[in-house]
Order: sequence, then C-alpha cells, then structure tokens
Amino acid sequence: MPEFYRDHILLVEHTESMPYTSVNQGRNPVFPRTNIDRVEQGTAVREAFQTAVADFLDTAPDDEFIYVVFTSAAGFLLDLDKMNTRNHRVANYRKINEDPEDETYEATVYLNKKAIGQFLGKIEQYINENTWAGNPKNQTLIANIDKIRAATLRSFWMEPELPFPGTREDIWWEVWLSRDLSRTAEEQLKAIYTIFELSGGFQIGAGRSIIFPENIVFLVKGTGLNLAVTLLYTDELAELRKPRNTADFFTYLDKPEQAAWITDLLDRLVIDNAQNQVSICLLDTGVNISHPLLAPLIPEGHIDAINPAWGNADSNRLGHGTPMAGLLLYGDLTDVLGEFHEVRIYHHFESVKILEGAQQNDPELFGAITQEAVARAEIINPNFKRVICMAVTSDLLVHRGQPSSWSAAIDQLCFGEVDEPNTQTLFLVSAGNVPLISRIDYPVSNQNATIEDPAQAFNALTIGAYTIKDKIDLDAFPGATLLAEHGDLSPSSTTSLTWFTEWPRKPDLVMEGGNHAMHRGGLIDPDSLQLLSTGKGGLMRPLFTTFGDTSGATALAAKFAAELYTIYPDYWPETIRALMVHSADWTRAMTGGHPVEHLPPMHRQVLVAKVGYGVPNFQRARFSANNSLSLVIQRTLRPYKFEESRVKTNEFHLVDLPWPSDILAEMQNAPVKLTVTLSYFIEPNPGARQYGLAASYRSHGLRFKMKDTYESDEGFAARVSKAARDEDEEFIKEGAEHWILGNQVRDKGSLHKDIWLGTAVELSTRNKIAVFSVGGWWKTRKLLKRYDNDVRYSLIVTIDTPDNGIDIYTPVQIQVPVIL
Repeated sequence: MPEFYRDHILLVEHTESMPYTSVNQGRNPVFPRTNIDRVEQGTAVREAFQTAVADFLDTAPDDEFIYVVFTSAAGFLLDLDKMNTRNHRVANYRKINEDPEDETYEATVYLNKKAIGQFLGKIEQYINENTWAGNPKNQTLIANIDKIRAATLRSFWMEPELPFPGTREDIWWEVWLSRDLSRTAEEQLKAIYTIFELSGGFQIGAGRSIIFPENIVFLVKGTGLNLAVTLLYTDELAELRKPRNTADFFTYLDKPEQAAWITDLLDRLVIDNAQNQVSICLLDTGVNISHPLLAPLIPEGHIDAINPAWGNADSNRLGHGTPMAGLLLYGDLTDVLGEFHEVRIYHHFESVKILEGAQQNDPELFGAITQEAVARAEIINPNFKRVICMAVTSDLLVHRGQPSSWSAAIDQLCFGEVDEPNTQTLFLVSAGNVPLISRIDYPVSNQNATIEDPAQAFNALTIGAYTIKDKIDLDAFPGATLLAEHGDLSPSSTTSLTWFTEWPRKPDLVMEGGNHAMHRGGLIDPDSLQLLSTGKGGLMRPLFTTFGDTSGATALAAKFAAELYTIYPDYWPETIRALMVHSADWTRAMTGGHPVEHLPPMHRQVLVAKVGYGVPNFQRARFSANNSLSLVIQRTLRPYKFEESRVKTNEFHLVDLPWPSDILAEMQNAPVKLTVTLSYFIEPNPGARQYGLAASYRSHGLRFKMKDTYESDEGFAARVSKAARDEDEEFIKEGAEHWILGNQVRDKGSLHKDIWLGTAVELSTRNKIAVFSVGGWWKTRKLLKRYDNDVRYSLIVTIDTPDNGIDIYTPVQIQVPVIL
C-alpha cells in the first residue's frame, strides 16, 4: 500500500513560450483533375454557370445576388476557396456519395453581382493562362467542377437520411442563417422575423435562437412553398435541418422498500455543504423535492423550469428527474442503505426542468433551451462552480460524430466568450441508450447503435455505461445467464464505432449503468442488476425505484465530478475534466483479459470508441501518493498571430517538469508508467462548410509531445517546431514518440490522453513536454479576427512506480514554489 496520500502538485512556473512553426508542410488538400481538355472543361463550366445564373434570376425578385450549386467530379474535392473574393459565400457543403473510391461533393454558394463576373473571369484564366509552374490558372477550382445548377430550397437541406418535405407540408424547420457581421444578431433576426410576419403563414419557434460565430439558428413552422418564396430570396440562408425531439430512453422498474431504511439513512446523513460553492445542476424532467431523502438537501429556491407553467415537479410518468437526483446526491442506494457509516454530502443541488412529460409540445431548439437552463441556474447561485448533468438525448439524427445545433450550443456554453472564458461550468451528458428490444443482440447492437445527439459535443464529458452487476436470483429465474460479463460494456450503452474518423471518439468515460440477463429465451432486467434510487413517490407509488442505463451512469459521474470539484475548487473546469479521464482505466473484461499495450492497434481504437478511457477512480483523481506523482499544469497560450497579411502559428509551450531524475535513475530497470492528459475547450463554428472537417468546426486544436530518452533539449524543441531549427544545418531527428494509443487514436476532439511504459532509467531523462497548436477556424477565418486571442489548457502528468517504499513525491515537491 502507498505510504501516504497527498494533494496533486500544481505547477505555477516551469513553462517557457517559444516560437512555433509547424513541422508539417501545409498544402492544399485539393488535387485537380489533369486528364481533361482545359478548353472543353472551361467552356462547359462557363455555359453551365451562365444557365444556372439565368435560372435563378428567372424567379428571383431582384438581380442583386444568386445561389448556385456546384457538384464535384467523382473522387475530387471542390476548391471554392480559390474564388478568393469577399463577394461570395459557401452556404453549405456536403458529401453526396459516401463511396471512398467515388466520393462526390456538393456546395451551395452565394454570389453577388461582382462575384458572378469574377468567377467568369477565373474561367477565362483557366482556359487561356498558366501559372509559373506551367499549369492552368485556377486549375483546382475549375477542373474539379462537374455540374452547376441554380439552387432551390432543397439545396439547403442538410438531412441526407431524410427525404425533403413536401412543398405544401406545414412543418417545423431548423433554419441556419449566415451571420451578417455588420449587424448584431438581434437586428438580423428581427429583420428575418419581419419578413415572415409580412408574408404570413409562419410561426416562430418560442422566440429562442442560438448565436454562433458565423451562423444564427432558430425554428420556424411553415410550408416549403412559402419558405421558398421568402427565405430563399434573402441573402442569408445557409442550411435547413429537421428539429429534433428527445428520445424516450427511460427504462427501469419500481421497487417497494421499507420506510425504516429511509429513517436509518436520514439518521446517518451529514449535510456539509455550507462552506462549499459547488453545485450539481440537473437538466431533466423536474424533481419531486418532497421525497424524504431529497427534502433535506434541495431547497425550494434551487429548482426552476424553462416554462413556469410546467411547475418544477417531476413530470415523467414513472419519474426520471427524481431518480437522477437520488443518484446525484447519494450514489447507488444499494451501496448506501445497507451500510452503518455516516453519509456526508459536500455539494449543493439545483434542478432546471427542460422537459414536460405531461403534454405534447411543438419542437424546441434544444441548444437554446440548454443554454437558457444553465443561465437560470447561474441566477439561482451566481458564484457557484457547477457540474451540469443532462441525460436527455435524441436518437433521430444520424450525425456520425458531426456537430448539430444542440451539441454546438453545449460546446459554446463550455467555452464561454472570447473575452470572458467559462471558469465555472463542467458539462456532463449521457451517451444515450440502445433500444430495449435490441439489447438481446448484445454486444453487436451496441456496436451498431450510435451515441446520440448532443453527446458528440467536443467540450462535454460524454458518459457511457459499463457494469459490475452480476447477481441473479436463480430461484426466481432458474437457468438465467448474464448478458454482460462483470466489468464489461453495459447492454444499454451506445458507441461511436460508426462515426467518421475525423470527429471525437465517445464516450469519454463509463460508469455503472446496470446489466440484463437471458431467461427462457427472453431478456430480463431483475432488480439485482440495476441501480437503486429515489422513486417519484405519490399515491400508491414506492419511494425507491430501480434505475440505470447511461442516465444512471451520467448521474454517478456528475456526483464524482462535484465531489472532486469541492476538493479542488480553484482548478479550472478543464482540469476537473482532465483529472477524471486521467484517473480512468479499462477493466480486464473490456480488454479481453489482455494488457492494453498487447492489443493490436485497431483493437485499441475500437476500445476507445466503445468505452472511452474506461472507469474513473476517485482515489487516483483525488490523490497523489509516494509512488504515484501527479503534476497539474494550467496555462494560457496564444496559438496564432497576424503577420504579413496572413494568420500564422505563434508559439508553443515547453514545460520543464520537476522530475525525480536521480531517484528514477537509481531504480534502473524497474517498470514505470507515465500518463499524460491534455484538456481544453474549443469555440465552435458549426455549419456544413469546409468539407465537414473538424478543423473547420473547432477554433483551434492543441497537441502534446514529450522529450524522448536521451534526446537533447535543443533536439526536442527542433522536433516540435521548425522555428527552433538552424536554417544552415540539416535537421536530424534525435527522438520520437512511443505511446500506447498514439496520435491516430488520441488526437480527436479536445481531450487527449496517452500512456508510456518503460523502465525508470529510461523515464529519468524524459523531463520536458511540449504543447502546441494545430489548425482551426481561428486561423483560416481571418475576417472574424480571432487570431489575437489566448486559449487555456490543462495538462496532467503522472508517474507511477512500483509500490516498494521509494518516495518520488517529496523530491519533486521541494522543487516547486509554495503557493501563498
């Protein structure tokens, strides 16, 4: 056993900013078609473009602008950035053929009068002029175009899995406008709403909207026919999508219990949150705070609802918010009720009702609802640090990891504002559940069931479910067999195995979500395989209920986060998120009984897409020990700069780690483990432009590299940044990266963790780590002027050595300045 437990070591110094130039050669990812006749191609593009312009203007009320649709040749990308003019705008961009050998893309583009002439000029240059290298000018732009047509309302439909609605069908639409940066978002919305009011036949969705850097999103109800003669002929339309209703994922059983259990637990309850300012905020169906286990812990002033007419009580038929509250405060009551020790609660609790189960509502813009709910909680307790817990998801969007308005709204909430970053709020969202009827096909059904919207959010902690529930009453269910092995993925948990590789791997973590069993050819979920929590109560209803799935797992994770936050209240939300992931590990069942380093690379990738980084461990997240040393680094970095009329990379951070080098060297070939986790929040910029790449959605990306064994400081800096290399000498690489997961697995989203295994003497000289930037829209969208902004990141570095009594903590602690 470790000889002592200590707080983690927070490094406030030991960081040097150095000039950064990427060692990767930037190049245009668009390759042109070269086996075509340039005169024939240019002439065909010109004729198709002129026809499309005439077709659009035939029905337009004026000739100030047009929308046209460009389609690429099969297997080639469109290079519309080569139009290089402020007079055009890519409204949306989508892949219309998924075959990797024959991918085809389609872009809807706005052009004003000047842009029309400029594009025709570029066609003429392609036909008649060459570059200095002897290629046709504008080759990647013109050569890759196969078709051009006038845009219609259908051109803006971004739901490839759903048919475009009938023109006379009166339905709700999710409208995405392009931001007009010369006006405020409020002014732009007011002008659009006025158009709808004057036209008649439209209903605006609850007056809620979401404001992104380049888009405004709102809901409107009307026919496609009416929308086509109003919105299509404004110059602001970017996309149309289908509004999402939430999925019905509440599956659990009632369970009667004795009132004496409640009395015993209340006798052991100690409420110790008076000096703490950390709260869990539940966004759900409301909470019945009259429940005897909840009443002492939830003041009436801590509950609210998006719509005051709903009331604040739990409106789900069987109760959902109330069982969530029980888990958020007590954890699994199965573990609590049978104990004799005191139960101490350190955090506060808030509830904001975002769903009303008693009535059928019009679609809502749930991104705006979510942002409003968090704002309401901030009004209740303005100075609190806050863990948001949301187990409300939608299974209606086949997103494959790509952002939606809802997931982007969560990313925006976590990021905050450029000049006022979020310093208080950590957001946890459930992964969503496999339909109950499909769980009999476990685990194949889990591999095919995608994590639900909005759990693809970069900045949120997405929680899936695993299970160690393995007790079945064989007298009641003779011959029953467990569905999931002890420690494996829960039958309820969805995965990201079907996602595009460009997007984050989710879930990030898994917690207990319950199990199922097979009995006489059917699926059962006996109480012994579920979590126990507070029931909805009421006439003839029990005060306890079984609960589980990813909802229950998310509640347990949020409780974990809140308790960690109360211990480290001065840590950033990015750091609390990093500590949770940093502490996690995979069970033997998850890795098939093999050490993760022995798994083939593809299996490691599948592992992360199924269960993320595994199950978090509170002791490891909370403590360092004599043989397990954690360094916590919180820094601010400026990734970009504006120089020579363009945006360039600016700096990287070189962190000098106060390493126990002498002790590690003396331990020689003792096996050691190094774990590194990097966490940061991105500013989202959603929309279907730029080929759907993550780099066009995130403001920036950060990555880390570590100094290799025996690599010089100068050689490491030069390996990270071209700016650190001597221009007069050939660069010779001294070191490399040797990680268990590797950058192809870990470098997704905004949360990156990896593990290095080796000997103590090899680790003794690996005492520097670099944090540097990769591309994002802050770099490519120059007109938005985000290049002078700083970003925050949290870095956790842990050394684990054998538990042999050797103290590596104290030698590092004495190297670190005392924080007063």
